[in-house]
Amino acid sequence: MCVYSMIMDHKHDEWHRRYIEPAPRTVPLLPQPALPTQAELEEFRRLLERAREYDRRNNEPACEEEEKKKRLKELADLLGVKIEFV
Repeated sequence: MCVYSMIMDHKHDEWHRRYIEPAPRTVPLLPQPALPTQAELEEFRRLLERAREYDRRNNEPACEEEEKKKRLKELADLLGVKIEFV
C-alpha cells in the first residue's frame, strides 16, 4: 500500500470514530467534538501532498483509488467540510 492510500484510510477512520461513532455519553452536558477545523484540513492537504511526492520518488504505483476518495468525500460532505484536494 502506498503512503497516500494509507493516509486516506487513516483520516477516514479518524473522522468516523470522532464524529460519526462517538462513545456513549455518560454526562449529557459534555460538548460534542468540533468538526475538523480549517487548520486540520490544511494539515491533511499538506500531508497528502507530501505522501504523493514520497510515492512518486519511491516508484510506488499511482494508488489514489477512486473508491477511497469517494468514501472520504462522502464523509466530509456529511460533516459539512470541503476536501477538494483529495
